[in-house]
Amino acid sequence: MVRIATTQQGILDKAVLEEKLQHFSKLNKRIICSLNAASNISGILTDVEAISTLVHEHSGFVLWDYATAAPYVKIDMNSSPTAYKDAIFISTHKFVGGPGTPGLLIAKKNLFSLKAPKSCGGGTVNFVTRTCHEYNHNIEIREEGGTPDIVGCIRAGLVFQLKDSIDMNYLLSREDELCKRFYRRFKKNDTLILLGSQTAPRLPIFSFLIYVPGVCKYLHHNFVCLLLNDLFGIQVRSGCACAGPYALDLLNIDDVKTDIYCKFMTEDA
Repeated sequence: MVRIATTQQGILDKAVLEEKLQHFSKLNKRIICSLNAASNISGILTDVEAISTLVHEHSGFVLWDYATAAPYVKIDMNSSPTAYKDAIFISTHKFVGGPGTPGLLIAKKNLFSLKAPKSCGGGTVNFVTRTCHEYNHNIEIREEGGTPDIVGCIRAGLVFQLKDSIDMNYLLSREDELCKRFYRRFKKNDTLILLGSQTAPRLPIFSFLIYVPGVCKYLHHNFVCLLLNDLFGIQVRSGCACAGPYALDLLNIDDVKTDIYCKFMTEDA
């Protein structure tokens, strides 16, 4: 596995990605790129169309994590002959009205080469005898063993119906308006340190530190989260947000410092 670096602004480094693609395509390696359409830490949007085209130019597969982006952007698996997506992942519970819904995997059929499912369960087979069995030829049935979350699936459909009822241009302009509003307020306070680019296309999702000049330290993230949530009703989350390495990049913490911090934070330390 090769991790693609980001720029100092927290943006996917397209030049590095292209360099790696060229390197591994010359070695005739199978290339599978798994990237996020938007960061759930910085809110920065990735140029999904351009990156998909770049990966396909080198005969690679590109898988997109839409967990953060899906509620706010248009999703098109086949936007062009070169910018198609081989697979996308969606966390439907992040949509308005989405809690209690299942996650979604949408993938091209050519990605499924195994005749046996990843995990067995009821409904995955056509028949079973004392000596043999045959798995269902339908990929979706074969990979979804057991009783599905029927109510959750219905809710997921309603969630997308709700999203589709909102004009996409209005939604995008509203997101941009919220970003600009945040920046105007944010720049008035020197103790707030925003992580990531302030100019890249983004969703109104922000990660920041609060510096305390008198003691030359930062407020603890859990403390800040508690105050914003309980006193002001602002939806926040503290911690690494499922993207620890990216957070380290944004905080300019190198491998040496990371190892030191890990020694202090391990449970048996």
